[in-house]
Amino acid sequence: MKRIAKRLWNDRRGAVSAVSALLLYTILVLGVVVGLATLRNHIVQEYGDLSVALDHLDQSWQVKFSWEDAPRGFEDPGPTLDDPDGSEPAGISVREAPMAEGESFD
Repeated sequence: MKRIAKRLWNDRRGAVSAVSALLLYTILVLGVVVGLATLRNHIVQEYGDLSVALDHLDQSWQVKFSWEDAPRGFEDPGPTLDDPDGSEPAGISVREAPMAEGESFD
């Protein structure tokens, strides 16, 4: 039994080298980073689309009573989130210009 355990301990046929494991993990981490960045961009895009859709909901309403002809209701004359032609939805951009060397986020 001791001889079989020693043979199994010294067997290197199925071993994974450190270089191949490092390469595999590097590719995996790069894929995760790219995937999360793409997911972030799509979530921001969906929030922009949602804000435009909510802004376009028709909230005006009127109620007429038989004892009075005056309508009662709500009209929203406020600003809208309409997108200018050629811009991203709701003006949300996930692209930023590169910062100059030595510039900070302040």
